[in-house]
Amino acid sequence: MEQLLNKITDSGLDPSSVAGEEAIIFWNHVRLHIATTGLERAQCFIISAEYRSELLQVQASIDELRLALEQLSLPQDAEVILSVRNSLSERLVDTGDYSSALAEYISSSSIAVEHGFIDDYVLSVLGMGNLCDAYGDHNRALRYYQKIDSLDHAISSRSLRLRYKLYMLSCFIELGRIAAANDLIRECEELSILVSDKILTGQIHLYQAKLFRLQKKYQEALQTVANVQYAAGNVHSSWLSNMVRLELAHCLSSVGRADVASLVLHSAAKRIKDHSAPILAKHLYDSTSAIDEHCGNFQDALKNQKKAYRIESDLMKNIPISELGASQLRRLSRFELQLKLILSEIENRELKETTESQKNTVAQLQQDVFTDPLTNLHNRRWLDVKLKDLLLHETPFALMVIDIDHFKSINDELSHLVGDKAIVNVSNELATYFRFRGASCVRFGGEEFLVILEKSTLEQAQMHAENYRERIFQFGWHDILGERGLTVSLGITLHREGENTQRTFYRADKALYRAKANGRNQVCTE
Repeated sequence: MEQLLNKITDSGLDPSSVAGEEAIIFWNHVRLHIATTGLERAQCFIISAEYRSELLQVQASIDELRLALEQLSLPQDAEVILSVRNSLSERLVDTGDYSSALAEYISSSSIAVEHGFIDDYVLSVLGMGNLCDAYGDHNRALRYYQKIDSLDHAISSRSLRLRYKLYMLSCFIELGRIAAANDLIRECEELSILVSDKILTGQIHLYQAKLFRLQKKYQEALQTVANVQYAAGNVHSSWLSNMVRLELAHCLSSVGRADVASLVLHSAAKRIKDHSAPILAKHLYDSTSAIDEHCGNFQDALKNQKKAYRIESDLMKNIPISELGASQLRRLSRFELQLKLILSEIENRELKETTESQKNTVAQLQQDVFTDPLTNLHNRRWLDVKLKDLLLHETPFALMVIDIDHFKSINDELSHLVGDKAIVNVSNELATYFRFRGASCVRFGGEEFLVILEKSTLEQAQMHAENYRERIFQFGWHDILGERGLTVSLGITLHREGENTQRTFYRADKALYRAKANGRNQVCTE
């Protein structure tokens, strides 16, 4: 993309100066007169398709995404192809073309497995599960979502990991599996602390309110749903804002405020039109019918129930549920085994690649190749080499993940320059404390650090973590941060014999989730 932008700039054009219909014309001109490769022409189609989507030209957007795919080829463009197919399938679902959407999901899953793109594979499986959900077969949807469980540790995006857990949570709620839902929602709350996504956090509140209502804890449900900031400008999700309104109406009706519930439903009805997403419209009619029935307006309740039934019938006719049966699940089971094999092969390759000649090559690299320029700690490139060496020599180690608490607010309120000073002082204290303790300190990214303690017990690692946490808590932050202090949260685990380092990091990360969820400025072990 950078190469294409340079060509556009060299031509004297400015892509940032156009929007809407003008942008569509602009990118058509770039595709015809400036782009010279298939990938560049595809990128023009992709950008134009996004503008068409914003202008509600959905079919034209779908057509341009398909034209983009025609410009791309495997294997070199696999990542872009998967991204385009993901966008295409979402828009096909929005238009009600569920058969075509399923075809995209199936194709994407095959490409993702063949080329080892695990996150894209997860997205395609989630899409298939969502179709089952839309059909109303929540048990089958759950079987699709559970296909991802064994790959959970290999998902690189925390946001995607939270999304799939929320889909599972929704199924548990629909199926009335309260105990399982309560267990899973706690895990989602822990993970959301590190994801920082308003929409996903809003979904957690929504599902928590539903759970309270199912357990007849109506006041708690009302309080929880009130925590979702769904007003315009706060959450850019039509689905979430409307689902929150519907849940609020249910809660109000449950506490005897049917009059206010009717007003909330009326507000939601203005936003949910018959031509909008059919599943959302069905939720509206189901909710309105239930509240009408609660108020004794049985005739109105029946009318709304009929509307909901018509939408449900159309969904059942249009969603190719027969193609999402046992054969498709068996196909995913084979893919699951194939992906596990791919992960295993990657691990084996990492071990084999750590040869004596490569060790000599690594030793000759300059120091700055393996050093983070801001903190002078080891960087992720060094970490990759170190972990391979530990695996090769079967060296036991403890892994410590450290994260600065509320770091974003330091950047936002005091400037990024002050944030950098805070990171430097945290890293200096880290290097000073662990210098003579047989440990390796790494800046993993942003405000997150790792410490590898070789041949350490969990108790020893926990002791060092507590000492370091206290050292940071007591540090003289006044000259840097003024009146506010600074703390860190830590997660610790031991590497288990035979497991890959990705899974070790995943368990340490989960311990960090708990430390954050429990109030921060503390150490948790896994």
